[in-house]
Amino acid sequence: MHIALAMIALSPILFGLAGAAIPQALLELNPPGFLSDDYYKVTGGPDIELDLERSSAYQGEDTSLFLTLANRGHLLSFQVNEEPDQSKREEVFAAQMEAELEAQRTTAQEISVSLKPANISAMEFKREVAYTGSLREGQASPRLEFPLEVFRNTTPGEYTLSATVIYTYQRDVAVVGKEERPENPDIYYWFDNCSQTYPLKLLIERHSEAEFEVTRIEPTELSADSKDLVLKVVVRNIGGDTAYDLVSRLRPESGIYVSVDQSSVPSLPPGKEAELVYKLDLSKDVVAGKRYRLTLLFDFSDSYREDLKDDLQIYVTVVPKGTPSHVWAAALAVLVIAAIAVAIHRRRTRER
Repeated sequence: MHIALAMIALSPILFGLAGAAIPQALLELNPPGFLSDDYYKVTGGPDIELDLERSSAYQGEDTSLFLTLANRGHLLSFQVNEEPDQSKREEVFAAQMEAELEAQRTTAQEISVSLKPANISAMEFKREVAYTGSLREGQASPRLEFPLEVFRNTTPGEYTLSATVIYTYQRDVAVVGKEERPENPDIYYWFDNCSQTYPLKLLIERHSEAEFEVTRIEPTELSADSKDLVLKVVVRNIGGDTAYDLVSRLRPESGIYVSVDQSSVPSLPPGKEAELVYKLDLSKDVVAGKRYRLTLLFDFSDSYREDLKDDLQIYVTVVPKGTPSHVWAAALAVLVIAAIAVAIHRRRTRER
């Protein structure tokens, strides 16, 4: 059979012809002439429904959202434009083939789905586009995965996502019988494209109503030659639920070693404080005067969920070997005062 693609009314983007003229060979096909005089007139087409499997995520969570597409399209009408001449074998065969091909109008082809957040400062999709091939009438797609990172500082609440589905479908088809080859007719297709955008809602939640803050660190300055140093960190539950079986692990920057890195609290009710105790050693590579970051990693449960996690950052300063904390602080104060005095003197000199 001879097949031609009638491309009238197609988006240039679909065929990669943006900014280019339609080739003369395509114009010479004159699709409306073939398609308006075909045997049948059919209306209807694909109708894509979209289902978001999960509608919530947590602050600081690396997870995935899954979309499923379903084609609920159907033919709305099937009208006869022209009856085939029963005495002509090529017309009977062409009309029968066209009736069968018209049923493909409801199939969505070359489907792509893009998923994007309205607020890009709240979250990021690691992959924004997924493909699912074609969907016939009544068919559903596999689960389409969109890996997602919700940022730690994202404010809990409802966020809008935008899902855009793009596909092509057979808008019309015409079969023209040939007397010299009745079972090998010419077939003309007219494809069109469609784009549908679906607003979706994603609820961002805290992992738990238990929330922690550091209220005190002792000591905040560490001598560069410290060994078996005891570090005490006091945390308060500023949330609205009790944290149970709280385990806090300390993870330092390079140069600080933790010999006892875990501290446990059986329960920490809202508004209450608990003291976490660790033991540290400083390596020979620590830099005096540098402010070092240490991370507290929390594992706990609350009244509703288990295996919850959170983390906080704390900082300590390393001072030169053998320097008491108060001496180091005084030295810093002297340096600051001297710098201010020099600045004042220079300004007065310029004013004279």
